[in-house]
Amino acid sequence: MCKDFKVGQLIAPPGLKVQGTLKVKNSDLELPITLINGETSGKTVVITAGTHGGEYPGVETAIRLANQLDPRNVVGRIAIVHVVNVPAFRAKLQYVGPDDGKNLNRVFPGKALGTTSEKIAYTITTELYGQADFQMDLHGGDLHEALVPFVLYPSGVQEDIVSKSKEAASLMGIRYVVGSVSTNGSYGSATTLGLPGFLAEIGQCGLWNEEEVNSYLRGIQNVLKYLKVLQGEVEDYGDVINFSKLAGVNANHVGCWYSTVRLDEKVRKGQKLGEIRDYFAKTLSEYFSPQDGVVLYVVTSLAINVGDPLVGIGWCEEG
Repeated sequence: MCKDFKVGQLIAPPGLKVQGTLKVKNSDLELPITLINGETSGKTVVITAGTHGGEYPGVETAIRLANQLDPRNVVGRIAIVHVVNVPAFRAKLQYVGPDDGKNLNRVFPGKALGTTSEKIAYTITTELYGQADFQMDLHGGDLHEALVPFVLYPSGVQEDIVSKSKEAASLMGIRYVVGSVSTNGSYGSATTLGLPGFLAEIGQCGLWNEEEVNSYLRGIQNVLKYLKVLQGEVEDYGDVINFSKLAGVNANHVGCWYSTVRLDEKVRKGQKLGEIRDYFAKTLSEYFSPQDGVVLYVVTSLAINVGDPLVGIGWCEEG
């Protein structure tokens, strides 16, 4: 028999769905959340969306999923945070929060008495990850970013977490599955608690459509079936392309960005990816692919700042 599912002040008894808010610790901020508690015990799955303010497909997916799932069909427990970074979502900001200028997906596991972003990360970590068995973080191309759908899974941790995360990621129905050694993002930081999971990317340029949301819904439900949290047969969406790493190329000048590559383009090591020019069209710096691989994301913004991502290349290590 399932026990009560408690997150913050919200409690879902067995067999019930409860919707409300999760109070961010040491803050007046509240996050919209749905708790779904099945009548039978099983795994606890945490699904988050809206870590970045302009990534909408994941947010719409979380809202719909939370309303579609029936506790009678759930074995175990599911927590869905509809919008993690509420301040950035309201402000329609890319990357960072309006209160502290920090990228929430770079500050996990967070700090109890830190900035707003750090408090959000701390609350998600302590209230949700500490009682979870699996985690899915839903992203999409931000306001300035074009991308092809791909899934990142933690690859620099113990093998059982890597294998569980990679296998689940491959069931999302997304063509590219990519290993990542990041530890300060939500899914990477969660591995320090022994929690497998992944970060999925569907959508681009701060937009969303029905096809993207339906793709997300199909994939998430397929993973929930794989985890035996939902009943039903796991779908085989065909072979995926596995990359062992994602190589990001970042800006080292302020100016205007001009890409010379397209999404999903195969590139060779040393191939030019683009350049940054000043406001008088003088070239300040050129950027070249660090590896043979495939272009998974390209920044579409003309405006660029030092440290901003420009292009992401999925690639495989030899051997």
